[in-house]
Amino acid sequence: MNKLILSASLAGLFLAASPASADEIAIALHVEPSNTMYKVAEKMKATIEAKSGGNYTVALLGLEVGGERDQVEATSTGEYQIVLGGSVPMSVYAPEYAAADLPFVWSSSAEAAAVYEGSRGEEIQAKLASNGNLRLVGLSVRNPRNLTSKKPVTSPADLAGARIRVPQIPSWIQIWSAVGALPSPIAWPEVYTSLQTGVIEMQENPVDNIASGKLYEVQTHVNRTQHVYSFYHWLANNEWFNGLSEADRAMVQSAADEAFAWGDEQTANGEAAVSADLEAKGMTFVDVDSAAFRAKAEPAIREIAKSYAPGVRDYVLSKLK
Repeated sequence: MNKLILSASLAGLFLAASPASADEIAIALHVEPSNTMYKVAEKMKATIEAKSGGNYTVALLGLEVGGERDQVEATSTGEYQIVLGGSVPMSVYAPEYAAADLPFVWSSSAEAAAVYEGSRGEEIQAKLASNGNLRLVGLSVRNPRNLTSKKPVTSPADLAGARIRVPQIPSWIQIWSAVGALPSPIAWPEVYTSLQTGVIEMQENPVDNIASGKLYEVQTHVNRTQHVYSFYHWLANNEWFNGLSEADRAMVQSAADEAFAWGDEQTANGEAAVSADLEAKGMTFVDVDSAAFRAKAEPAIREIAKSYAPGVRDYVLSKLK
C-alpha cells in the first residue's frame, strides 16, 4: 500500500535545503508506548540504526512533548524529523484531500487508501510540502470505527437525539447530525468520565481504543457501524528529508516501509482478539443496517464533497449509491 502511495517522483518534490541534524532523527508520537504505532516506531528506530551502521541514532518522543497537533506543527518547523499524525495533518495542511476518513463512505481500508494513490497522491504530497513543509512517508491502517452505547443501535432511528462524542472534525459533526444524533466534540481523555456521568450517551472508536480506554466499564454494546476506515499518517519534515543523501533517503524510506507493513499485520491480526476480549468483558456486538446509515448521511457527504479537489470529490461521489 505505501509503495503505491509514494509513487510520486521524489525528485520532483525536493526542496534545496540542509538537514537539521544529519546524525540524529527524532520521531514524535502522540500515543502511549503500549500502542501498536509506538511499536512501529520502535521497529523503524531499530532498522534505521542497524541499516545506517550506527551513523544515525533515533530518539522516540512521546506525549511529554505535546499532543498530536503540537507535534505535527513542530515537525513542520523542523524541531522533529518524523511525526505520527492522525486526522490533523490532512485536515490542517491539505483539507481539500482529507476524504479518506469521511464517515459512511468507504467499505474497506483499501477503498479509503485509494484517495492517496496515483495523481491524487502526487497532489497530496505537493500540498503537504507547500502548506506544511511535510512529506507523507506512509500510512498505517487503523481498525474501522464502531459506535458504542448502552442499548442496541441497528438503524439511525435508534440514535435519534442521542448525545454522541465525536472528534472535533467539522465534517464528522455535520454527518452525524444528518444521521440524527447530537454530536459532541469532547477530548478523548474526558470520554470515559463523560459516559460515566451521562454527559454523553454514546461514542465511536476502533475496538482497540474501546478496550484501552476501558469503555466496557461504561458501555454495553459495540454496534458494528464500521463507518470510518482511517489511517495514521507518518510524515517527515520535507526540508530534512530532501536534505538527506539519495542513499540515506532510500534507507529511511525502506526502514519505514518495513515497519509500516509489520504494523498493518499486527493491526489486522489484533482486531478479532480485541473484539473477543471485549465480549468476554460483557460487551455485546450488534450488526447494523449499514445501508440505512449511508442513506441518511448521503446528503451531508455530497455537500462536504463540494469542498474537495476535483479528483477526490469525484472519487467520493462514485462510492455513494
